[in-house]
Amino acid sequence: MPVIVKGTYFDKKPPVVCVPVCETSFAETIDTISKLVDKGVAMLEWRADYFEELSDLDRVKSLLDNVRDTVKEIPFLVTVRSKAQGGLCELDEKEIEKILLGIAETHVADFMDVEAFFFEDTETLVKQLQEKGALVIASHHDFEETVRPDTLEEWLREMKHLDPDMVKLAVMPHNFSDVLSLMDVSRVFADLNPNLPLISISMGEEGLLSRIAGEVTGSVITFGTEGEASAPGQVPRDDLEVILNLLHKYA
Repeated sequence: MPVIVKGTYFDKKPPVVCVPVCETSFAETIDTISKLVDKGVAMLEWRADYFEELSDLDRVKSLLDNVRDTVKEIPFLVTVRSKAQGGLCELDEKEIEKILLGIAETHVADFMDVEAFFFEDTETLVKQLQEKGALVIASHHDFEETVRPDTLEEWLREMKHLDPDMVKLAVMPHNFSDVLSLMDVSRVFADLNPNLPLISISMGEEGLLSRIAGEVTGSVITFGTEGEASAPGQVPRDDLEVILNLLHKYA
């Protein structure tokens, strides 16, 4: 059975387009989320690591309370991306854990991103977040390269063993062979694990094909922009949705 959140099916037919929100201020974040919902986006990701008051958990919770009604009908992902994984958050492991658990307690986030290899005991953190009602996406990002296929496979297996609700792998290609390598590993993993939704991304301009080919490779979410991109190679949401729907129609 696919993951279903607020009537949205995460089953790669076609992939759901998620739009990141990367504002820094309290007011701008709330305003941008409201505008994107009004535009009819399918899914939102709040990149909380961009938020200038992230270290103040009360302010984080207050912001979420302010958008609770706004996002009540669309899937809402909250991500605190560490500097080590390409984000802006420089807080230590324990501080990020506290923030993630506090966010889960608000019950506003449908999904929460957890960096699979950042925490000392990721498995316990995943379980704690799930017990608070959040669906967990175990993620790993490599902004330097696309490693060997056997290492990509091992990363996916290790993330699977954390027992998350989804896994996400994003890597940087140096050539088109790297893109095809990730796509092939993704396809095999998705076929072998039909009950564990996958997000796989080859970043940068070279990796565009991976962002539109999720229906083939098994990737259930792709990321499109409405303004600032949160990762290299993201394309405008409108264009992405047109391409995905055409591929779905004729594939």
